[in-house]
Amino acid sequence: MLFGFSPSFVGTLAKRPARYYRVFEIRTGKKVRLIQAPKVALKLIQRWIGGNLACSVRYLDSTFGFVPGRSHIDAAARHCKADWAYSVDIKDFFRTTSATRVRAALIKLGYGDYAADLAVALTCYEGFLAQGAPSSPVLSNLVFQEFDRLLEELACELNLTFTRYADDIVFSGSGTPAPELKDRVKSIIESGDWKIAEKKEKLFQKPYRLKVHGLLVDGTAPRLTKGYRRRIRALNYLLSQGKISPKQLHRVKGHLNYAQQVDNWFASQASSDTDEA
Repeated sequence: MLFGFSPSFVGTLAKRPARYYRVFEIRTGKKVRLIQAPKVALKLIQRWIGGNLACSVRYLDSTFGFVPGRSHIDAAARHCKADWAYSVDIKDFFRTTSATRVRAALIKLGYGDYAADLAVALTCYEGFLAQGAPSSPVLSNLVFQEFDRLLEELACELNLTFTRYADDIVFSGSGTPAPELKDRVKSIIESGDWKIAEKKEKLFQKPYRLKVHGLLVDGTAPRLTKGYRRRIRALNYLLSQGKISPKQLHRVKGHLNYAQQVDNWFASQASSDTDEA
């Protein structure tokens, strides 16, 4: 009864987990993402597994995605005042994180063979982390821990700053980037059977703007891009004029809340700096 369901029902889920997913496509521009969304009972179990792991696993200071008390804004702030920033994304991160690696990470954490096998059966879809399962973000962090350590060691060796938010990996530093940085980052990632998404590999250098984890970091604190700020002003105006349809309201409020979150972070840091002075 650990998950709130009978053992026989959990056993049924674990034997044929693929039956308890809805698989569909989401199109964003030209890109199509395949989603494996768990049905209600399986989703509740995955949420239980992910929630307990998130609160019990100790992550490295460089890991920010899906870690309680940390945000992508905190991650971006680490790179403020840098002269350059190098960022890469892992291609199809969940889909290329294998059930075999998930099992090995759980065993390393202290799970017994049976518990690890059961957890894998309940959280993976056809041999990989399900894109849409609430447990996948936490499990991907768990699997990637050993590679986070390797990337942290590389950053320390080259006197750089390193952060990771989900599959978004960023290095930054002063002066100019070390010539070997790109190849060494690629080597570490590929050693785990992942690949870099080539179109999302970017190097930003001053005097041009530095953008990491979706925010500008060429000042003293992370901030929204000029284009996104213009969009927020437009959305605020449309909302005040009652020109946002009920169907769009949730999405619009999501954008406005996000902008407010960034502004609040900036204000809290400014207040903190004033108090310290």
